[in-house]
Amino acid sequence: MARSGYATVISLRPDEQEIQFFSGAGRDKSTLRFDSKTYKVKSYWLGDDFMKEFSRCLTEYANANPAYTGKSAYVSILLPNRLVSTTSFNIPGLNKKTTLNLFNVAMESNYSNLADLKYNNLMVKQNKQYATFCVALVRQKLQQDLYAAAGGANLLANLMTYDSAASGCGAVALNSKIANETCIFMDIKESRATITYMTKGLVLGCMDLPFGWSILRQTKPVAENMLFSHDVAELAVINAKEKAKAKALTMMGEMAPGEDEYGFPVEEEGEMMPQDPNFQPKVQAQTVKTLPKKTARVLPKWMQRPIPDTQEGVVYENFRIFQKYALEFIRANLRLTTIAEPTCVYVNMPDEFDFVYELVNAEADENKIKFADLGIKKEKAVIKEHVELYGGLFADQFGSLNNF
Repeated sequence: MARSGYATVISLRPDEQEIQFFSGAGRDKSTLRFDSKTYKVKSYWLGDDFMKEFSRCLTEYANANPAYTGKSAYVSILLPNRLVSTTSFNIPGLNKKTTLNLFNVAMESNYSNLADLKYNNLMVKQNKQYATFCVALVRQKLQQDLYAAAGGANLLANLMTYDSAASGCGAVALNSKIANETCIFMDIKESRATITYMTKGLVLGCMDLPFGWSILRQTKPVAENMLFSHDVAELAVINAKEKAKAKALTMMGEMAPGEDEYGFPVEEEGEMMPQDPNFQPKVQAQTVKTLPKKTARVLPKWMQRPIPDTQEGVVYENFRIFQKYALEFIRANLRLTTIAEPTCVYVNMPDEFDFVYELVNAEADENKIKFADLGIKKEKAVIKEHVELYGGLFADQFGSLNNF
């Protein structure tokens, strides 16, 4: 545990309209307890209406748990991932003072509202050519408002971090081997999941998925576009391409000013054009563009896969959706993989689905990365189900970059 005394982790879940509490006394895991309180205000960015409900929930919790209040108690607050920004900068490798000055210039040029933000930075890589700084930022007013609300309930916050950063702390606390690796930690809950990039115990990037292990209990393969509405973006791209094609494939040339479609001069109303016996009608050259010859469409590999006829096969096919996003996250984030290439994807999900690792790793040569269980089968259910909340108890030990 993070402290020898009483400790509470407060997690904000605006999508579920819920405030979650995870508490424990000392280093005794048997005292760990999960609690939650709901509210009815819809607030995506945690505005004033949310703060009133937040204060009410904290007051109710504090009144029911007086031992976890006051200066002697440890309190940390977890934000949703979307309320924290993470990025990195490559700064030319000069002397230390010049490098820091260039970093400050880069921050000011990229964030016009830098005075309203609180940020931490850490140099994670350095060579003769450049130094890589990783940065985590949050709005100062948000932190002030949350701390004020917590203080009003006598829950004096020691630090504030975000879900994926706390998940990384929990993974390291539960499996110390991860502290020396560069890896992806995928925490799959019933209706949501997070993908977290970690190097030597430090969280540098993350991604949220709006679906969880419930899709693994389906009796048929799940269509990905039925899980969440991301085809709006796909439609926008398709429509833009079609409009571009329609504009480029104009079948008739444009008419010159003062001429009709056959190239004859156009008479203005009330005027007669003089007759010229030597006049020869001018025929405008017409440009005709033809469509390229279509080739037979080759379906991608995932569309050529046979429909599974066993429940284990269905689970595997549905798990491949998580696998796809983990691989896409790695390949699309060069700013992270240039720092260090992940060697494994650690997964936390119910034990009943463990058989998929063997099936997934059969393709390890093609995917160039293995999937493995986090290795916490012997831990209590309250820990396995809330790794990020458990990690909030250790945030001051493992998450310096992401602590505010």
